[in-house]
Amino acid sequence: MNVPPMDMMQPVQQILMPSANLTSAYPETLHILSGSFRSLSLFLLAFSPARRALSLVQHISGFGPHQYVGTNREKVRALQKVRALRKGSKGNAKDEEGLRAYTTSWAVPPILSSWEITPEWTVNHLDNFPITAVSSYITLPPPYTHIYSMGGPTGEAHSLSTQTGSFAEKVQEVLFVPAGDLAEADKTRKALRYGSHGIEFASLPGTLDTHLAFVPFLGTNSIEVYTHDPDSGLLTHVYSSPSPRGNATNDGPRHVKIHPNGKVLYCVTEHNNLLDTYSISIPDATDDVERSRERWNTNPLKYLGTRSLLPPRLSYPSASASTVHSFRGDTLMLGPSAGNDLPTEIWATTRGTTESDRGWVSVFMLDEDGMFVSSSSSDGEQEDGIQRYETPTSGGKAHAIDLFPKSSPSVANATTVAVMGSPVWILITDDSDYAAGGAGTGAGAGNYTGTPVGGVRVLEWDGWSTGGVREVAGWPPAEGKVTDNTSSPEDDDMEMRGGSHAVWLTLE
Repeated sequence: MNVPPMDMMQPVQQILMPSANLTSAYPETLHILSGSFRSLSLFLLAFSPARRALSLVQHISGFGPHQYVGTNREKVRALQKVRALRKGSKGNAKDEEGLRAYTTSWAVPPILSSWEITPEWTVNHLDNFPITAVSSYITLPPPYTHIYSMGGPTGEAHSLSTQTGSFAEKVQEVLFVPAGDLAEADKTRKALRYGSHGIEFASLPGTLDTHLAFVPFLGTNSIEVYTHDPDSGLLTHVYSSPSPRGNATNDGPRHVKIHPNGKVLYCVTEHNNLLDTYSISIPDATDDVERSRERWNTNPLKYLGTRSLLPPRLSYPSASASTVHSFRGDTLMLGPSAGNDLPTEIWATTRGTTESDRGWVSVFMLDEDGMFVSSSSSDGEQEDGIQRYETPTSGGKAHAIDLFPKSSPSVANATTVAVMGSPVWILITDDSDYAAGGAGTGAGAGNYTGTPVGGVRVLEWDGWSTGGVREVAGWPPAEGKVTDNTSSPEDDDMEMRGGSHAVWLTLE
C-alpha cells in the first residue's frame, strides 16, 4: 500500500475543525490522569473532543515525582463485556467495579501508590506500598489479581485487595543482580538508565496455555523471559534473549509490547532508536519433566526485522552515529483494535538528547498477523506504511504516549479500518524546558523559537492519507501558571512543570 509522507508541521498548536470520525455514541468528555517529573502532584484533566480543549479537573497531592501511571481499565473493560453477554446490555461497569490507578514514583525511600477514581471523576488516595528500588513501570495483566512493577536492579509482584483494589501483599521480588550484591546496588532513579525498565505479558496459543512475561533490560542489552503463573502471580526466569545485533551495539532495550495474537513481540531500543520485532514460539510442554525443561534451552524469541524510529535522513546508514545518538528511543503503543479486534498500527516515540533536538512520533502499518507493512525507498526519504511527526520540542525525559479511538468500536467498520487505519487521539507528555510556557534553560535552548507547549497534549490522526498527525490541545495553557481553588497558588509542588506519563481513563 502506497502511503504518502506526512507534511511536517511548524512547532505551533493548530486549531482545527472537529473530526468527522466522532459519532453520536462517542463520550462527550475523555478524562486523563497525568504525572509530572518536576512536581509531587497528579493531575486529573478533561478533554472535550467537540471543543478540542483540555481543562484541569483536580490537583491531587502526591508523594514524589510520578514517573508512570497504570490502571485497571482492561479489567473493567473485560467485566463490561461479560456483563453485556449475561444481561444483554452494557451497564455501567465503571460504577459497579470502580476504576483504579497505580503509580510509580521517584520518592526515596521507594514506594508504589494506588488511587480510586470515583464515578464523579475525583481521585482519592488509597495506599502506599514500600518497594526495594525505584520503579519505572507498573502494569496489571490478566487475570487482574496481581500487579507488577519493574525498575533498575529489581522488580516486584503484589497481590491486590479484592475489596478496594489497593495493594495487599508482596508475593515476589525479582532480582536482576546477584542477591549478595543487592544491598550495595543503586536503587535510585539513576539505576533506571541501565536496569530493568518494563514488563509485558503474553498467553501463547496452542502451547497448553503457557503464559510468559518479558522484561527489557537496558544494561545487558537483553529481553529477560519468564514463565508466569496467573494463579500465584509468580514469575520464573527461563531465558535471556540477547540483542540481535550483539552486545557491542549497546542497543538498550527499553519497552516491549505484545500483539494480541500472542505471537509477535515489539521492542523499542533507547540507545539506537530502533523498533525490533520478534516471533514468540516455544515447544509444547510434555509429561516428561526433563524434556519439558529442555524446551527452555532454545530462545523463545526469534528476531524478524527492524524499523527505525527516525526518518531515513536521520537513521543509519544515511546519518552518522552522533546524529542517531542525538535521540533516545522512548515508548511504543499498539493502536486500538476497533472494528476487527486486531491493531492495524503500532506507534512509537523518540525524545531529543538536548533541548535543540526535537523528538519524533512514528506510526507503522501492520498486517493482520502483526507484521510490518512498510519499507524505505532508495531515495532515502519516501517511506511506505510509515508516517512521522516531528514534535515541537525535545520532549525532555517524557514523550510517553497513550491512544484512544476516535470512533466507537461498535460502529467501526473492519474493512475501512484495515484500509484506512484506526483513527486515534494521541496523548503525549512533554518534560522539556518549554513545556507549559517555561523559558528554556537547557543545552541548546536558544534554538527554540516556537509557541510554548503544554506538559500534556492531545494530538490526532485520522488514518492513512489524511494529512498525518496534528496538534489539537495542550495543558497547562501557554499563558503561564494555572491555579484552582483546590490548592494554594504558593504551593509549587502542585504546579505542573512538564508532564511525565499520562493515560486515558475513559472507557471506549
